[in-house]
Amino acid sequence: MKFEEISFLPFIFFFCSLMIYPIILSASMISLHDLLSLFRSDLYIQSLKNLLLFTGIAVPVKLVLALFISGILSGFRKNKLVKILGIMYPLPWAIPAMSAALSFRWSLDYDFGIINKMLSDLGLPKVPWLLTYPTAMLSIIIFHVWKWTPLWTLMLFAARQVIPEELYEAARIDGASSLQMFRNVTFPLIKGTFLICLLLSSIWSMGEFEAIWLVTLGGPNQTTHTITTLGIREVFFYGNLDKGIAIYFSIFPLIAALVVMILFLLRRES
Repeated sequence: MKFEEISFLPFIFFFCSLMIYPIILSASMISLHDLLSLFRSDLYIQSLKNLLLFTGIAVPVKLVLALFISGILSGFRKNKLVKILGIMYPLPWAIPAMSAALSFRWSLDYDFGIINKMLSDLGLPKVPWLLTYPTAMLSIIIFHVWKWTPLWTLMLFAARQVIPEELYEAARIDGASSLQMFRNVTFPLIKGTFLICLLLSSIWSMGEFEAIWLVTLGGPNQTTHTITTLGIREVFFYGNLDKGIAIYFSIFPLIAALVVMILFLLRRES
């Protein structure tokens, strides 16, 4: 056996110990009946719909904003206002999630929140941000996008820095517009990084707990739960370990399919 193969054995051991074994152990604790019974629960169906809605809106919005902001930071880096933006934009990501979410929740309070106070001062009606399902889901998505967009902006900004300036100069000589340069020069060269951001953002959004739990606590009337918060609720509030594990395992095929699809796109791109 070659040295390279031997040196790889510790990695295999730790991977199996920390990843494969816990999955097998968890799977052994549930049955097919546990999984099928979930689909007879209205709360589970609602949580699954919320997960798809949350991920389907939050991920594209984050990445589109990240593309836009990284383009501003890269294209106007000598502008003083842009330099200030470059210093300020990572702050939402750097702020601890607990304090940020609780501050956000308090600002949305119907009677004492600063948002409704501003609306009242402008002569506009108050909005029940956390008291109805549509506005509560919107609040969760807004907080999540605000919190995580700076991370993807940073990654896409870094990817833009390795693009040779000569390519842009040649495009300008050919009379290309900014949109054409983005479509034909920038995006093809950062597509690999973009797909990695898409993969990670999708997985992390499906596992989002803080935005839902700290902003709405699953309310109003348990309507804004996703799979993540529903599983935590079953395990830690009701002591139903089997059902909690079954809830998480129920979306494993969805996550696996997403990972395979994006890895296939990455492989084809490379």
